[in-house]
Amino acid sequence: MTLALGLPVSVSADDKASVEHEKPAAKKVGENLYRIGAVTVDAKLRAVAFPAKVNQLVGLIEYAIVTETGKVHESFLSTKVKPSDIHAGLLLLGVKMPAKVYVEVSWQVDGKWKRKFIHECVAQYPLEAASELDDKVTEQSFDLKSTEWKWTGARSRNGKLTADESGSILSLQPDMDALALIEPMVDTSRNGSHVWPKRTPKLGSSVQVFVRLDPPKKRPPAIVK
Repeated sequence: MTLALGLPVSVSADDKASVEHEKPAAKKVGENLYRIGAVTVDAKLRAVAFPAKVNQLVGLIEYAIVTETGKVHESFLSTKVKPSDIHAGLLLLGVKMPAKVYVEVSWQVDGKWKRKFIHECVAQYPLEAASELDDKVTEQSFDLKSTEWKWTGARSRNGKLTADESGSILSLQPDMDALALIEPMVDTSRNGSHVWPKRTPKLGSSVQVFVRLDPPKKRPPAIVK
């Protein structure tokens, strides 16, 4: 079973043919499971998943995820996956833009899978505290307060998503070409962002990224006896 997916981007009449030609195809690979390129779509969990790797642990970052042809010098993760395939996966799930999404990263530790929300791997720091330092992890670093991502799907240019050209997927700074922006946006005039290296897998490690449409379920409070 193959489903042709159109991208809901604004295009001119001249661009329509090229967009129609490049519609990604979704193949059914299991019950409630579809595949678009290297992206897996889980209709039951209302999530898309794709492979990535740890690209950077030290220094300033401005992105949580970019493609390997994007701004890898300032991104926590990188991936070979096309941004338009990720976007098409969310369209298959019926996303209405702009939408709130929740992003998790998962990796193996001693044969078992460990999972964290990607915002738990990112910190902020006052710019004046580490402007001259390569390692931005300082005593003044603090957890990223934003926990959601605003999915916009980016813009189109010449019938293509600009995210495919820029490689920007999840951005921690204002970027009109990124698929999604941290919500609320980081105040980049006062604070920079870095990775919490002790909370993440090693540099170069393979991970799986999950983009979910539904908010995480709150855990019941522990019962103290």
